[in-house]
Amino acid sequence: MKAQKVNFKSVAIYCHNKPKKEKEETVFMRELLRFFHANGVKNVHGDIRTVSMLQNAIPLVNDEERYDLKIGIGGDGTLLKMVRTLQKKDGLFLGINFGTLGFLSELTPHNAMDCMAKIFRGEFAIDERMLVKAFVYRKNDRGKKEKIFRAYALNEITFGHGGLARLTNFNVKINRRFLSTYRSDGVIFATPTGSTAYSMSAGGPIVSPQLNTILVTPISPHTLTHRPIVLPSDRVIHLDFDSRADSISLTVDGQIHFSLKSTDSIAIQKATRSVKFIRMKESHYFRTLRNKLGWGSLR
Repeated sequence: MKAQKVNFKSVAIYCHNKPKKEKEETVFMRELLRFFHANGVKNVHGDIRTVSMLQNAIPLVNDEERYDLKIGIGGDGTLLKMVRTLQKKDGLFLGINFGTLGFLSELTPHNAMDCMAKIFRGEFAIDERMLVKAFVYRKNDRGKKEKIFRAYALNEITFGHGGLARLTNFNVKINRRFLSTYRSDGVIFATPTGSTAYSMSAGGPIVSPQLNTILVTPISPHTLTHRPIVLPSDRVIHLDFDSRADSISLTVDGQIHFSLKSTDSIAIQKATRSVKFIRMKESHYFRTLRNKLGWGSLR
């Protein structure tokens, strides 16, 4: 099937904050702006870092607006930050790796401009990734549960003790049916995208992002038989804690922290919205595993 030209009318650029690469990134972004103007993109906005580096040459991005294309210039952390701005009708996301690993990024500074030309000609594939969302409920003064916090995650939602080096009991139910009590340092609820992140470091399996699943991975469990488990994404996971716990932390994609009380309860489930990443047609997930994680290497 012949590729069709894509009409991107609005673009948002997000850039990481690394002073050592500021000069290189500024030169690259100016080249990117010239490309957009030459290809009829009328609205190009940037986050605070981008606008500052470009000396106010473009307006500040509005995270609550829809954009046809959102570009993250940096590493995986920049893309995770960008995903937090996801709106229901947002278009496509693209990562250009100026960071270290850049597992989620598709392009490098060396091939970006050639690939941008291909992207505007429609010569790309769409890689749709699921998100998980978490709700925190807390009893008010009248004893009624209220929703006090909501978060979306591309990689994982992690629960741990609030800094004290001791085990905590995490009680997990699936659709109100008891799964297990994890006596551990914490529990990770990861997407397939997050299966190669913190969950993998804690001993969880690698799961293809084409699957819709939620991984439950305990962190340093006290019981040897407590292994990670992969659950269908159409289930609702409920979590509460040992009442003896002094403080519990909730972390979203390693970037957002929320302090919990031992009496709080949590609901985790697949989000209705998803992220659509641009992938070049010659790239694929298993090649990324081998090249960036050394997966399957005999050396």
